[in-house]
Amino acid sequence: MLLSSHDQLQQCVFLTDDKQHVAKYKELCLTSVYQPIFDRYSQAIGLEALVRISTDDNQIIRPDLFFGSDLVSLSDKINVERLSRVIHIRNFSRSPYRDLHLFLNVLPSSGEFYAFEDMRINLLSKRLNQLNLSATQLVMEVVELDARNEQCLQKAMHRLSTRGFQIAIDDYGMQASNSKRVELLKPNVIKIDRSLLLEYMEGRCKALLNGIVLARKIGAKVVVEGIETEQQYQAMLALDVDLFQGYYLAIPKPLEMVEITTLHNSKRSIN
Repeated sequence: MLLSSHDQLQQCVFLTDDKQHVAKYKELCLTSVYQPIFDRYSQAIGLEALVRISTDDNQIIRPDLFFGSDLVSLSDKINVERLSRVIHIRNFSRSPYRDLHLFLNVLPSSGEFYAFEDMRINLLSKRLNQLNLSATQLVMEVVELDARNEQCLQKAMHRLSTRGFQIAIDDYGMQASNSKRVELLKPNVIKIDRSLLLEYMEGRCKALLNGIVLARKIGAKVVVEGIETEQQYQAMLALDVDLFQGYYLAIPKPLEMVEITTLHNSKRSIN
């Protein structure tokens, strides 16, 4: 059964003693961590929310393995994704960084439901208003997994876009995050996968440079993910790249532990 109503989702969400929202789903516990994304001037323009999944006996489950597993039902994947989004947004709304952009991962199979569920978009928009957040702050990152129907995914992302949400292609260069999906969805942001960064650093530059050219063709901003060294950072600064993310700049942490020393009080924008 898919969790769809506010009441169904609310029954799974709890506030901890340190005022962070967490979710319980079956034997799983879901918590939020956030990784800053920086512009060329070392200013944070947003945070990517990432879910951490653990079991009742404190076993850690990697999110990529959970969402990519054939052993996990589609309904469980969608429910975990929806609950993750709920806690990510609530925690973000209570943070000092609430005026920045919030990047949220979207499973293609889950995102497709937005093509048929105007009510779900309405509920999300209403909840954002209640939290004094704007739809334009949310960047919905379509992850690299296959969609059941790419045209349906296109329709869904278009509906989100017309309501003010920004769309991103996550992990460009991996699996279904390719030029075909970019041309189909026309995202606001293309996030270049770390594998293309590593190829570039080894002298195989074509794939990363083609990704930048494609982004410029459709008017999208470029984020390079997975920057882990000064050398990589300087190499990307030398290119026509807009935004930067990776352990060299900041590691994912719970919001109360996130420190963005270059953050100014003025609101930043990816536009």
